[in-house]
Amino acid sequence: MDATIQKLARYIVDTAFDTIAPEAIHEARRRIIDSLGCAAAASAEPFCLSIKKLAARTHSTPSARIWGTGQETSIEMAAFANGTMLRYQDFSDTVLSRSNGHPSDMLGGLIAVAEAFHSDGKSLLAAVVVAYEIYCSLCASVQMAARGIDQGTAAAAGTAAGIASLLDYSEQQTANALCLVLAANLHLYNVRCGTLSDWKGCGGPNGARNGVFAAMLAREGVTGPTAPVEGKGGLWEILGRFEWDPGGGAVPLICQTHLKLHPVCYHGQSAVDAALILRNTVAASDVQRIEIETYEAAYLAMGQDPGRWAPDNRETADHSMPYTVAHAWITGSLSSTAYETDQLQSRAVLEMMKRISVSAVPELTAAFPANSSTRISVLNMAGSVYTHLQPNPKGNAGNPVSDTELEAKFSDLYRSWGAADSARQLLDFVWTIDKNTDVSTLVDALCIESTR
Repeated sequence: MDATIQKLARYIVDTAFDTIAPEAIHEARRRIIDSLGCAAAASAEPFCLSIKKLAARTHSTPSARIWGTGQETSIEMAAFANGTMLRYQDFSDTVLSRSNGHPSDMLGGLIAVAEAFHSDGKSLLAAVVVAYEIYCSLCASVQMAARGIDQGTAAAAGTAAGIASLLDYSEQQTANALCLVLAANLHLYNVRCGTLSDWKGCGGPNGARNGVFAAMLAREGVTGPTAPVEGKGGLWEILGRFEWDPGGGAVPLICQTHLKLHPVCYHGQSAVDAALILRNTVAASDVQRIEIETYEAAYLAMGQDPGRWAPDNRETADHSMPYTVAHAWITGSLSSTAYETDQLQSRAVLEMMKRISVSAVPELTAAFPANSSTRISVLNMAGSVYTHLQPNPKGNAGNPVSDTELEAKFSDLYRSWGAADSARQLLDFVWTIDKNTDVSTLVDALCIESTR
């Protein structure tokens, strides 16, 4: 095995629940809560229903269940269907570094395997921390998008690593899981360019699905190529030489990931915050012009492409800074209903978007990723200019949501699955999941429709 694979495998097998910092374990619980709420909110979306229908056609032993319906499917398809639900509304977590992504995409796969193999809660929490560490340390090591590689690659690698931890693989099995997953999972960044498609929300969950498959192959003794990072034709040849170094920080990297309070691409969080503040001073009817200044990554993701001024589907709209700012300014909020067809065609929103410009400025770009700041200046009809600089949005690791605020988000998102009392019961379950001896009982609580 090449030295990088050996280093990754050694980190994974050496990391267990009792060796992980308590704050990282707590963040793992918080990521599970956040992700389950996101999945509940998207469960009845037509696209998610079609994915669940597809997943229900597949049967295997062992099996895992589709959240909401309780239908059995393969572990891999449960990873994909459940991961797609929690990702669909773009309300799940984010990592910002040399590469960006949504590490919670992996949780559908990790929970599916934990259910199928009746793992305990401590093992699941440790696996989540390990998976995030592999995912986020890859993102910290190299600019994948600049070389055409998407975040789904990190999801595949992180999921395979998390499963190796969850099922207590040997170092050799773990190394093979990593080799197998890296050799077969270079996802293309094109999925996030131009007019965005359904696959924008599926790429990460598909990476998790493939991570499950690679880990299952390694469990059966299948070997992978021995040098997928450093060897000929490996990642170094594609991405350039980089040092992939998990476990090197003062605390695990899960503690540096960010939660969202708006269902929009993370790069738009601070812009929406700023819009909601400025609308209290300048009403939508009094707006003459809005100038949005942000950092380069936000501009490239949400303000460079002309299509961001004419979004015709949810996937493009929730990655459009002019659309989300205009909608928030006019309505006073940004919820998932903002992406329904009638809202995308709102004359008032479309007219305001024509008066919005977006640019990247050096000072905000230099501060990223430590700070995800946006400055909005609005010119009113009388010629007065009002400006607000929004530093890290609420939910950023430097401006975190409290447990109480996270519970409020979860309870609001959970409504499609049940009443406040059942939401409270599930919250209490996850907060104490380290005391649980079989994660399948967590999934029992998620199979809402099967108990009605």
